[in-house]
Order: sequence, then structure tokens, then C-alpha cells
Amino acid sequence: MISKNFKVAAFSLFAAVGCDPYQSKPAAVSETTSTVTLEDVKRDAAKSADTTATYSQQNKDKLLMDMKEQMATMEANIEKLRLQGKDLVSDAKRNWELKMVDLEAKRKLANEKLEEIGASTSQAWGDVEKGVHSAWDELAKAFRDASKEF
Repeated sequence: MISKNFKVAAFSLFAAVGCDPYQSKPAAVSETTSTVTLEDVKRDAAKSADTTATYSQQNKDKLLMDMKEQMATMEANIEKLRLQGKDLVSDAKRNWELKMVDLEAKRKLANEKLEEIGASTSQAWGDVEKGVHSAWDELAKAFRDASKEF
């Protein structure tokens, strides 16, 4: 019982001290910070712009590397598909050939988009990135469609 009473008393004391309405208030913002100058703003803005440009360049480089690896894999898969398709006959052969023409056009477009990434500046590559992802999605879909013949 003494232990319980002690806990209640300690809690009450803690609550009373923590809720003191006469506690000093924190200093106003103007009292604790120094004046910001135009030079400070220019310096910080320049640093922010440099950091943003570096971040954009890193993302661009990573996307380019990832897409080149994916394209190399896709090229190998397309070549395997070509080899499989040479044994098809009649309607299946005609359907497959049409799908391969579509696949080849989408492969070419995806490669062009990869070249655009490499040529784009880090500031302007965001739009190029969207085009690359769109072209890749179209290429992957065309590959799946062509693969359905088997």
C-alpha cells in the first residue's frame, strides 16, 4: 500500500510541476534567430540548385543504365523469338510476322528514347523519362503479344 501511495504522490507532484502556468514562455522567433540577408538567400538558393541538378543527373544516369540493361535482355529475347518463329507455317506464320513488324517498330522507338535520355540535360530529362517508360511499356506489350504465338 505504501508503494501505491508513493506512486500516486509522485505522479501528482510530476503533473503539478509539468502544468505550471507560471513557467517561462519560449523566446519569440525574432529573439532567437539572426537576420537573413539577400546574400544568405542567394547562397542557399545556389546550393539548392546545385543539389537539385546533381540529384536529377544521378536519377537520369540510373534510369539510362537500368533501361540499357533491360533493352539488352529484351534484344536477346526478341532474337530467341525470331528463331522460334521461323518454323511457323500458314496463318500462324503471317500473324507472327505482323506481330514481329510491330515489335520491331516498338523496339526501334524504345532505342530512340534511350538515346534521348543520353542527350537530355538533367533539367529537361523528366519529360524524356515519361516517354522512355511509355515506349518501354509498348515494347513489352508487343513482345508479349508476339510471344503468344508459341
